[in-house]
Amino acid sequence: MCRNAILPTALKSDQSDNLLIRLTYVFNRWLKMLKSYGRLDEASLSSDFSIIAKVIKSTETNNAIKNAVTRCRDLALAGSNDLSVFTKALRHTLTLMCNAQEDKCIRRIKKSYADQGMTERYRPLSKRFQKEKIRKIGRTLSYTNAHTDSPETTKLVRRFVEKRAAQTVFKQSGKPHSRSNRFRQSVRRAVSFSLYNATFTDYDAQKRAHGTHWKVSIKPSTGEKVLKAKHCYLTFEDAMAVCNRYANQHPEDPYPMVPYLCDHCGKWHIGHDRTNTLTTPQQNIDIQYVS
Repeated sequence: MCRNAILPTALKSDQSDNLLIRLTYVFNRWLKMLKSYGRLDEASLSSDFSIIAKVIKSTETNNAIKNAVTRCRDLALAGSNDLSVFTKALRHTLTLMCNAQEDKCIRRIKKSYADQGMTERYRPLSKRFQKEKIRKIGRTLSYTNAHTDSPETTKLVRRFVEKRAAQTVFKQSGKPHSRSNRFRQSVRRAVSFSLYNATFTDYDAQKRAHGTHWKVSIKPSTGEKVLKAKHCYLTFEDAMAVCNRYANQHPEDPYPMVPYLCDHCGKWHIGHDRTNTLTTPQQNIDIQYVS
């Protein structure tokens, strides 16, 4: 699955293991495959299509979701060369399915705590932070974490955010208002909004997906969940050796450990492949080389 996976914020109580949530993970994995390799994994298509068929035949699935899922299935069967069309269809279908699975109480809370247009107002600023890299620490701003980084790094990140926020607000309001209290308040709001996004939105554990640079860890001092960088391997063979060693040491684990290429650092990490349930190390080896 891609790093920005489309998943429901909170599932309804009766939908913890239904067909839609299984298909949601399948389509997110398809997005990851299309982004990384430009094609789907043929080894898992058979099981994926069986889940798709069950969703289409189910009487609990509404017509909008059925039509969207059918279009994605047809594009996969046809081997569509236009990846942008295929990706757009997958994202549209995922959005429909997630809206159908989300708890109504969560929706009401999200609606009551709307950001009053700040997401749209500071969208260019958010996009800039996702791409811009701080050379002094060698990381993109979106991959910094106030919980685990050093105080010097946190201070540097805040100064960087304040500078970019002031530039964005100045561009939006113009020079005549640059010395007004309204300008200063707008800068403070832009800084708070950007730091909130970097702290909570990008690091929400519920929105993490397989194939990321980070792993969830418990902070010993406070007991809270934070994200830490995974161990990096320079080559695929090194990561495979660790996966095979893990399979031999933990034969009871139903989920195989697989290597994957990180989109952030360009190196290899390992993680559990929860889309396949295997029982022997030999089966684990066979599927690891497919991707």
